[in-house]
Formats: sequence, structure tokens, C-alpha cells
Amino acid sequence: MKTIMVLLLLLLGIVPAHGAASCDPPDCPVVVDAIDGPVHEKADSYTAVLALRGGAAQQGVEVAQQDVEVAYRFVDGTAKQGEDYKAAPRGTVTIKAGQTRAGVPYRVLRVTDQSKQFTLEITSVKNGQIGKRVAVFTIGGKR
Repeated sequence: MKTIMVLLLLLLGIVPAHGAASCDPPDCPVVVDAIDGPVHEKADSYTAVLALRGGAAQQGVEVAQQDVEVAYRFVDGTAKQGEDYKAAPRGTVTIKAGQTRAGVPYRVLRVTDQSKQFTLEITSVKNGQIGKRVAVFTIGGKR
């Protein structure tokens, strides 16, 4: 009955006050977010984070119940691949069952006084859904 009411509300364009319908595991979708990075002030190796949220996590279970495969790509902004940062242009990582996140390695090659940005975009999720699709990474800049 709860599912029918939620579907009816969604069809009518009404969303519950807290932004999402409640659900009972295992019916809750696994949602993957791309997490924004810090401002990088030195050239070094870093890890972008793709993390679970919502769904089962809202019910107090903060781990994947099965492997969740996440495809991603890096997108140049004012920071350019090969000049300002280096990463595999696209790839796939797996958030293993029992885990909450996966990392994607990248390297900042140079830092200047000018703030530059690039993004990591989730392109697809197997055994889950895309939540926050884009993470922003900033290199340098005066504070």
C-alpha cells in the first residue's frame, strides 16, 4: 500500500517533505554520488571518491548489498588533462558488497596562482542509480 501511495504522489508531482520517498530494504535503490574534491595546493597524487547514499543507507545500512559498478569520465574545464592533471580519461570502478565507496586515482601535475577546475562525471551505474552526477576539482588559485 505504501508503494502505491508513493507512486501516486510521484505521478501527481508531489514529493514528500524530506525530498524522497521512504522505502523498506531491499526495495530501496542504491544511489551513487560523485564527491567534490578539495582545493589542491600542491602537485601530488589524489583519489576522487564515488560514494553510496540514500536507499539502504537511509535505513541505517551504509554498505552495498551487492557489487555496484560505476562508469565515469574526467572532463576538462579550465584545467586541462596532461597539462594540469593526469587521469585515465574514462573507466569503471566497483563498490564491492560490504563497502560504501570506491576511489578513482588522478594526479595534479602543476599548481598556479590561477584557479583551474576539472570534473569527474558518473556516466552509468550497474546495480544502482546515479545521484550527484558531477564532482568538481579545483587546482590552485589565491585564497
